[in-house]
Amino acid sequence: MSPADLAVDSGQCLLDLGRTAEARARTAEGIALLPRARDKTRGIFLTYQARGCLEVDDIEQALAVTGESLDLASRIGAPRCVALVHELAPAFEPYRRVEGVSEFLERLRAG
Repeated sequence: MSPADLAVDSGQCLLDLGRTAEARARTAEGIALLPRARDKTRGIFLTYQARGCLEVDDIEQALAVTGESLDLASRIGAPRCVALVHELAPAFEPYRRVEGVSEFLERLRAG
């Protein structure tokens, strides 16, 4: 297990424990540690980061990293990552009035 994996896994555990600030920091740290050769993993980690953002109603940031994840997954052909993004879609539904959310949800439906 690499330091990046350990940081993100720790972040997920912290998120499950409700320690969102620490979780977000660990997840961001893990993403920053990933080498470009692990872009599929980066896409998955970005969805984890989005989940943490959604937990604290940071919708704009959640939207940004989810979009980044989807763009990356589409570019490199990572179906697992695309599936994870689609799994996040219901969490965005209550925020349709936030700028960009409706467009993002439409993009998911079209894809």
